Amino acid sequence: MNICSRIIMPALAALLLLAPASGTALAQNQAEAPALILGEMDPLREIILPRLIPIIVMDVSSSLGDATLINRLHFILLTAMVDAAAPYDPSAVGIYSRFQRQPAAQSTARDINIAMLYAAHEALRELMPRREAVWREMMRDYGLDPDADGDLNSPVGIGRAAGKAAIAGRLHDGMNQLGDYADTTGYQPVNSAYELRDPSRWQPGMRRRGSGLYTVQHFVTPQQSIAEPFALFDPREFRVSAPEASNVEHWEEYKSQADDVLAVSANLTDEQKMMAELFDNKIVSLGMSFSQIALDRNLTPPEYARGFFLTAAAIHDASVVIWQEKARYDAVRPFSAIRHIYGDELVRAWAGPGLGARDIPASHWRSYLPEADHPEYPSGSTCGCYAQAQAMRRVTGSDALNWNITFPAGSSRIEPGITPKTDIVLNFPTWTDFAQNCGQSRVWGGVHFQAAVDASAAICSEFGDMAYDYYSTIMDGSAELRPPSQALSPDPWRAASSQSAPLNPPPASSPMSASCEALPDSIAVTAVSSGFECQALEIRGSGAADIINGVELAGDLGIGAQVCFRGRRAMFLLEAAAAPPRATLLTSYSMPGMTCAWMDREGLLLAPLGSSHNAAIDGLPSPLDDCALITREVLNLRRSPDGGAVGLVPANAELSASARDEGWFQVSSGGKIGWISADFVDTEGTCG
Repeated sequence: MNICSRIIMPALAALLLLAPASGTALAQNQAEAPALILGEMDPLREIILPRLIPIIVMDVSSSLGDATLINRLHFILLTAMVDAAAPYDPSAVGIYSRFQRQPAAQSTARDINIAMLYAAHEALRELMPRREAVWREMMRDYGLDPDADGDLNSPVGIGRAAGKAAIAGRLHDGMNQLGDYADTTGYQPVNSAYELRDPSRWQPGMRRRGSGLYTVQHFVTPQQSIAEPFALFDPREFRVSAPEASNVEHWEEYKSQADDVLAVSANLTDEQKMMAELFDNKIVSLGMSFSQIALDRNLTPPEYARGFFLTAAAIHDASVVIWQEKARYDAVRPFSAIRHIYGDELVRAWAGPGLGARDIPASHWRSYLPEADHPEYPSGSTCGCYAQAQAMRRVTGSDALNWNITFPAGSSRIEPGITPKTDIVLNFPTWTDFAQNCGQSRVWGGVHFQAAVDASAAICSEFGDMAYDYYSTIMDGSAELRPPSQALSPDPWRAASSQSAPLNPPPASSPMSASCEALPDSIAVTAVSSGFECQALEIRGSGAADIINGVELAGDLGIGAQVCFRGRRAMFLLEAAAAPPRATLLTSYSMPGMTCAWMDREGLLLAPLGSSHNAAIDGLPSPLDDCALITREVLNLRRSPDGGAVGLVPANAELSASARDEGWFQVSSGGKIGWISADFVDTEGTCG
């Protein structure tokens, strides 16, 4: 069964099943009475989507699984249609355009449909210009001139203007549409498809495209993290906790979550496999679930476009935050972790299409679903489902969904002709069932750890709430005309977590405690979120070089705080919980007249006054200004002296040491800062 049979046809069949019973007869007579047909058809469901879905498969996502790209097309297309329908509604207003409200006599189904079709045509020809001929033919098929124009009180004029305004409204929103959606954030993976340098971080996968043909993954649309949301909120205020089990230094947890994925893989049921395939296909899972609501409620064409728009807006907003956090944590996928843990050892798992569970080398393990082209944590698919589910609860006032979808025997995309063994019906009585199964399907598919699903489930319903609240102001007419969207500023946390300076000191999002504002002038704390206390201290020894300034941060730092000391300083974090207590040299950066570091946890920051003169203070690593190293063999790069490995330093590497702590040197290698043993290097200069 080819890809068209397995993916496109079920989606089209689903759309056609939801069409009015007279649709076929109308289509047969369209040449005779196009005006009548347009008054009785649903332009989105019956005209646009049947043409758009195959083109998405061919031009955008062959599996229909690339959520950010697919949803962007829907979001802008539907924005245009919603704005075109607004002047025919008693109260609704457009998002990016405003037209004179049309009298009831001109608010016929035919006029509304024509306005929405012209808006869609205008949007599609800008979004997918390669398919201009398809969109022109679409209009002609229903007796409409694709080159027609009209004034702003005519369906043609309203539709064309609404489509142009929707495109202009999102053209510079951060997604880089004019640059073919290429990355603008400068993301670079730590690992390559050929080498896992850091087992905690995402590794691009290798995909087979044919006999002997392979491609390497790239993080798809990392700039989604700087796209302007639809609802009026700041994405930087939404954070998920770190995926601690994906940190290889937490070895027991790291291994345990990988073992959980293997256990699921070895015991996959037909229902789990088909559930995984269903939710991997964003057109069918997200689109058909909404279409079920549309069918049950007998939505009119404008209502259908508005409901579909609301789901697309909620998913868009969810994706902004999830991509922000994916870039922040850059977390490892299960396939990399499993291979790192077990190498060529035998593990029990799903062995491939039609092979069932077998003992296979871990290095050959593969997930049931193809891995998505982006870091693992948190789960984007889970978030989209939870956001859509909540938006639908709000707009309908009910959790009821009552959606059933049948998969005939052998209809699997992954195991065609084999799975399921018999016809299988997947049931979703409520939106709660829908969202929960969507999340778990990512674990069944082997592409996520459970923690990624749980993190998304915890926060993502709120994006459905916010999208609905803003959508409601559009429908009741209280929304202001929206200016063209602008890209967001870079995420300050991402800059800090990658050990580089924020572009500007991040502003506080809420007032800090009085103790932080009362620090001496030599210390400055700027918080992105507050909830913690500050206490300054000063330790004096026998000489000027023995003066140590410090500040203790206690409480909930949220996503972190920038801490700065006046002058050039080395900055240390005192880990009091260690036995014995250990001071670790922090990566710092310069701000005007100050030296700063980023803190995301409680601790005591120390800044010796004499550190710029290589003063050695008891218990603190010695900063170095002129120390060159050459490694004699391949060495582990460790997070701290005697700490866990974060990478490898090749033999004969020439490095500059920034600090020394007894038998260890702090160096930068491969874009990471860590410690190497002094026993296996040759030194030159002043190395302590």
